[in-house]
Amino acid sequence: MEEVHENQIIGEDYSDARLDQQQWHDREYVACNFRDADLSGVKTTAVVFTECDFTGTDLTESVHVNAAFRSCTFARTNLQHSVFRHSTMIGSTFVDCRMRPSTFDEVDFTLVGMGGADMRGMDLTNCRMVEANLVNTDLRKAILRSVDLSGARTVGAKMQESDLRGARIDAHLWMSATVTGARIELTQAVAYAQAHGLSVEG
Repeated sequence: MEEVHENQIIGEDYSDARLDQQQWHDREYVACNFRDADLSGVKTTAVVFTECDFTGTDLTESVHVNAAFRSCTFARTNLQHSVFRHSTMIGSTFVDCRMRPSTFDEVDFTLVGMGGADMRGMDLTNCRMVEANLVNTDLRKAILRSVDLSGARTVGAKMQESDLRGARIDAHLWMSATVTGARIELTQAVAYAQAHGLSVEG
């Protein structure tokens, strides 16, 4: 497998390129075009992508550790069987992507747009989704334990049978998302009741 160690690449066009199975370390891509490129099996460590375009990119079976995807575009991107650990997606957008199955371990989705995404059954434990756009996102049976959902937009979000224990949740989520059958803690049950105008007494 090819190993690449250059530092910073700006505005490079990798559209339709075959970059599969490469290993990238400690480098930065700025405003690069990866449209329809083959990045399957790529392994990145401490790599930063800023305002890069991954439309139609094949990222299957890729592994990213301590990586950052800042304000990147993922449209019709294939993320199946990919792994993201201790990484950030701040400000990025996901549209019509294939995201299942994939692994997101302590990933920061702050300000990410993933409205309408299919994330059924995914394990998102300890991820951050602060002010994320989750409008109409399908999170049925997802594991959302200890996820920070502060300020997230959740109108129409499907969270039936999800695990929300320990999650940080704003009151509006209990009204805007569908949470039938979700697993919650006692304090969350009280918050749910209060959000629906009920008076909880000891």
